[in-house]
Amino acid sequence: MTKRIKRRNSANELYDNYTFPQKLIQYRNGIHITEGIYDIVHNENFSQIIDIICRHKKNFEVEIWKFSRQHENRFTLMASNTLNIPFLKLENIEADFYFDDLILIKKNRLICLPIEENLY
Repeated sequence: MTKRIKRRNSANELYDNYTFPQKLIQYRNGIHITEGIYDIVHNENFSQIIDIICRHKKNFEVEIWKFSRQHENRFTLMASNTLNIPFLKLENIEADFYFDDLILIKKNRLICLPIEENLY
């Protein structure tokens, strides 16, 4: 008998209500986050992953970061540029994250949700 893993949906679906510019929040090392990211960091226990993204230094103006469940509490964090060319893949990240996936955008020194990307 095959055990099916119930999909919990994307965090982007829940946090899709940030449709107008908000106050930017100073996070770490000169990185700012939007209120949408701030809410995810604090409501979803996501600071460990944001810290990884903040520490990573790549010289793309826009980076797309995808955090996705592999199995139970194991996730993959993958980063690509706007041409969809990957430049980083971290596997087996242990995290207590309810959702199955989340996509973030890093624009220079700002981390935002895809729905917020064109607001800043």
